[in-house]
Amino acid sequence: MVSTRPETEAADNEYESFLAQGGLRRDDLHHVPLEEVDFLDSFAAGDVSGILIGGAPYDASTPETAKTRTRLRAEEQVRELLAVALKEGIPLLATGFGLEVLAGYLGTQTSPRFGEEPGAADVFLTAEGRQDPVLAGMPQTFTSFVGHTEGAVEVPPHATLLASSPDCPVQMIRVGTNVYGTQFNPELDAERFAQRLSIYADAGYGEPGMIEDVVAEARSIEQHVAGRIIRNFASHFARD
Repeated sequence: MVSTRPETEAADNEYESFLAQGGLRRDDLHHVPLEEVDFLDSFAAGDVSGILIGGAPYDASTPETAKTRTRLRAEEQVRELLAVALKEGIPLLATGFGLEVLAGYLGTQTSPRFGEEPGAADVFLTAEGRQDPVLAGMPQTFTSFVGHTEGAVEVPPHATLLASSPDCPVQMIRVGTNVYGTQFNPELDAERFAQRLSIYADAGYGEPGMIEDVVAEARSIEQHVAGRIIRNFASHFARD
């Protein structure tokens, strides 16, 4: 799992979330910060069963001149990692910011018009999604946690739309047979979602004063179904 978040606590919590939802042991899932990834040697197809890319508090549509060097470097590294995965055929699942960079890599813009405030959103599978092995066992409509300032304006070229929602039509895509991106956060159950909100409370993650209400709503959701996506990805692409 590659972390793109600059905040250590947020990155560590995200790793724990992927471990829990994927049903993985620490020996199964190696956690590395983005800047430590060796794109030339670390991710040849024979080295790993797959790659997970976590999210980040960035957005791709900010004008280049307004982006910090840290943000620009993160986007560049994610693009490089996507290029390696697509070229070498390495299974990959990118969430949040990762999907936005993937859309841009494929030639599709993102827009604040498709941003979603932190909270729960109803996501529905497309006909293609209902046939995809990574979405096996998922209900036609499920609830997942979201919180992003933008989304892809359309399905990128060479991609297949697997899941959508009224406020953010491009919620999940597949490129080829083994590269996936989700705009929603399949790794977050209610408690992990509350943790993330608290970490970003002072960084404009949602409207001031809304966190308690959002957390209460999140905890009212009885079952975290979206985590099955991570378990399916891990089991479908796992190798000895």
